[in-house]
Amino acid sequence: MALSAPVGFASSDLVYQENFSGTALGSDWHTYITSKAANGWPWNTNGSGGSTPGGPYNADYDVPSQVSVSNGTLDLTAVRQPISGVNQGGTAQTFPVTSGAVSSYGNFEFNGGYLQISMKAPSGDGAWPGLWLMPGNGAGSGDNFELDIQEGGFTGSGPADQNFSWHLHGPSGWVGNTIDSGIDLTAGFHTYGIYWDPGKSITWYLDGKQMAQVTSAQAAIPDEPMQLMMNNGVANSNASGWHTALDSSTPSSMRMQIDQVQLYQKAGSGDTVTGANVSPQTISSTSTTPSTTQPAVTQPAVTQPAVTQVAASPTTGIEHTGDAITLTVGFNKAVTVTGTPALSLNDGGTARYVGGSGTNALTFRTTVAPTDANTSALAITGVNLPSGASIKDASGIAANLSGAVKTFSGLQIDPVLPAVTQATASPGTGTEHVGDAVTLTLGFNEAVAVSGTPTLSLNNGATATYVGGSGTGALNFRTTVASTDTNTSALAITGVNLPNGASIKDASGVAANLARAVKTFSGLHVVTSSTAPSTPTTTPTTPTTPATPTTPPSIAPVLTIADPTLNVSGLGGTVDLGVKVTTTDPNDVVTVKVTGLPRYERITDKLDGKTFAGKNITLTAAQVDSGLTLQSNYKGAAHPVATLTLTATAKDPVTGAVATASPRTIAVTDPRPAATTTSPRVIAQTDHQHAPATSLGSSATRGLAWLHEHRNLVAGPTTTFAPRNSAMADHPTGTATTSLASQSFAVLNQYLAGHSGHVDSGQIVASLSNGANWNHDSYLTRPQH
Repeated sequence: MALSAPVGFASSDLVYQENFSGTALGSDWHTYITSKAANGWPWNTNGSGGSTPGGPYNADYDVPSQVSVSNGTLDLTAVRQPISGVNQGGTAQTFPVTSGAVSSYGNFEFNGGYLQISMKAPSGDGAWPGLWLMPGNGAGSGDNFELDIQEGGFTGSGPADQNFSWHLHGPSGWVGNTIDSGIDLTAGFHTYGIYWDPGKSITWYLDGKQMAQVTSAQAAIPDEPMQLMMNNGVANSNASGWHTALDSSTPSSMRMQIDQVQLYQKAGSGDTVTGANVSPQTISSTSTTPSTTQPAVTQPAVTQPAVTQVAASPTTGIEHTGDAITLTVGFNKAVTVTGTPALSLNDGGTARYVGGSGTNALTFRTTVAPTDANTSALAITGVNLPSGASIKDASGIAANLSGAVKTFSGLQIDPVLPAVTQATASPGTGTEHVGDAVTLTLGFNEAVAVSGTPTLSLNNGATATYVGGSGTGALNFRTTVASTDTNTSALAITGVNLPNGASIKDASGVAANLARAVKTFSGLHVVTSSTAPSTPTTTPTTPTTPATPTTPPSIAPVLTIADPTLNVSGLGGTVDLGVKVTTTDPNDVVTVKVTGLPRYERITDKLDGKTFAGKNITLTAAQVDSGLTLQSNYKGAAHPVATLTLTATAKDPVTGAVATASPRTIAVTDPRPAATTTSPRVIAQTDHQHAPATSLGSSATRGLAWLHEHRNLVAGPTTTFAPRNSAMADHPTGTATTSLASQSFAVLNQYLAGHSGHVDSGQIVASLSNGANWNHDSYLTRPQH
């Protein structure tokens, strides 16, 4: 759009104009952003002409290919295309957006006057178009000032596409505001202007309407040549507390368009310009006579509330689970809080607002949780305003929260306190004599590092000395029974000693809690007394030198059982055995033997789905640690308890040394699968070899009935059997009766003796289903084990 002279200026006051005619960018412009501090070199360059502010909020990296001129318009196009660049810290980084920027450093610079720019802003979440001034080549040293004519996309009281955001950054801080213009600034071209009176004041305009003013009484006003920069920036999610952010809804391409730039300066004002391209003689003086004074200020200067500092208490140290940390966020003015704002932390935790509304300091608090991540320096990574929460000043202006992002060097988070969780001995039981070695292993909840030589005090007056395990979760100590040791029926650890500065700490340097190292090992006896005479009758001329073992002993593995008492439903029910095995020597071959598994139970590992059965099973450590599932196929109505005994063994593959841990047991009970009532029977024992026929017949009948009842407990009530031969069942006589009774009780006695409560349903059911024709001899002579 064609710009006209602003109010108070004539067309003859125009000293610089850029119409972007033709198809190439004019010589006044660089295709990168720069400043005095950078000596005109591109900011954070990648060596290929690219540049970017590169801060924690920038998603874009600017390159020359995204700058073009056509039809009298400068186009700066941002596209969602990843690009390799360099961030503010000088580190290579991939930016998700490729965009464009221009600057006039060393070519067009000015100090004072009325600058106006016609721009159509891009639309979309994250769009951050910027028109801004920074010190030029003719300025003093450094980048003392930044003057933002307009920054689009800020959130505030109105929609982001309507918001007009202005800022002045100076040596002593900054002022600024975001104002709802009531106009969709992305729908067409609008004129953004400033009147700059060097050292005195700056006034911002939108389409000729004054939006804000800052005077030297409020902030330092620049008085040195400034250059113009225009960039199509894009904000990332770190800016979400005060700006729209790049997300899935952001368009794949966003275009920022500028069609005219003009600078007006009054003759005799003292304003200066480098690169002036308009001569007053070539301009027709048709405009109205300029006013000698600027329009009256219709709006007082507004300062946006913003974070100025952040502090933590404690400031340094190592915080653990349950420790509270207070974070205080300071503002440049009093703010009011609604809802419950929160701070995101780099350990995965959240600090929630606890107080301070109505003041310029808000307090947030977090308590270290076991699920938090270890971090060497706690940091605030962002501010969250969930469910309509807000932080605003008394005028309702939302605070700029970008300054809340901060890292607290020296404030470490270590949620896990190192501690002893178990103590084991190898051997676990038995009687140890003079010269026998006992290895004691302390298990921890995390890896620990050992310095010096810790020791364990023992109740036999001896000491176990640390021998290895630093850097793991299990430390090994060893003692050798000496003749001076005290006899004891149960060896015990009575304490841990850290002599001469020895320590046991985790990776964060936190000392371990050693309280649970104290333990008594029932069944591990130490006997040092000798049955030989106290004074030998013959003194050997040459002492016998004990043999020195050529290979070091293997260290027993640690077998962990989550619950030694388990219940499992019959008829296919399952239960996780909760067994794990660990070793401090990764070279050892570790196995676990399981004994006592009844015939109605099976064990399946989760490593390869292999199923094991039998009274003696050997499993690898990998199979055990993958998880073991026990399945019961018990069909009876009783409550059998199977006691599984598990023994872990480690074997050194080189030396062949073997170490075995103390056996552990698990009691597995099969609950009654259904409420079935069976009338108990009492069978009187008689001397059936000499009983009369009638008594023997009765005994046979009771024996068969007891077998049938036991059959029902095994097979269930749904099994159908052939009826017995009535002649034999109802009228037993003579020799047949005696034989039947004898065989019935023999069957019962052999069955009960051979099964010890374990029911072989196949044999009894098969026998009884044949009624009186069952094969007594076959059953009696068949092995029952």
